Amino acid sequence: MSKKSVVLLSGTRKIELLPGEVREMIQEFAAKGWSFLVGDAPGSDRAFQRFLAEHRVFNVTVYSSAQHVRNNIGSWSTRFIDSGLKSKTNAMHAAKDREMAEICDLSVAIWDGQSAGTLANVLDVIDQGKVSYLYNFLEQELIKFDNKERLSNYLEAFPSVHEVAKRRLRRDKRRRDKMKGGPTELPDTLF
Repeated sequence: MSKKSVVLLSGTRKIELLPGEVREMIQEFAAKGWSFLVGDAPGSDRAFQRFLAEHRVFNVTVYSSAQHVRNNIGSWSTRFIDSGLKSKTNAMHAAKDREMAEICDLSVAIWDGQSAGTLANVLDVIDQGKVSYLYNFLEQELIKFDNKERLSNYLEAFPSVHEVAKRRLRRDKRRRDKMKGGPTELPDTLF
């Protein structure tokens, strides 16, 4: 019997359309009985949820760091991740992203070439030695990243958003460590 993996689905808030390649990949994972983690944001999160609901995928958990779950199209189980922040910033919502990246076995992300949050999710997954599939909506291509070097080389074409994503990820990790009472210094292994 093969291992049943946990897949993190994420993407930009600006895109509400799932490309065919991504839809096919999700169907393959669902057919294997894999579980899915998805956020509650509008845009790609909602598009993933809509697709999973239409295909009657039940092993889905919706993550939120908001005061209420913004989207749960399939009435799946939910998990609230407290960011410790009161303001409605990307840092508040990133708490759920860091948790999902830690739990998942691999990720699938839809990226517009501009979303630092989506890119931070991919960086986080890769930094943990996992695989991430990135669909670059502008280039209309799905790319598999299974190591830091390959992702770093790819991101040379996106230096400013890459730098913002790295800063956000470092900030999120410091905040998370502080909440857990752990170290606040980060290793230099983060991209």
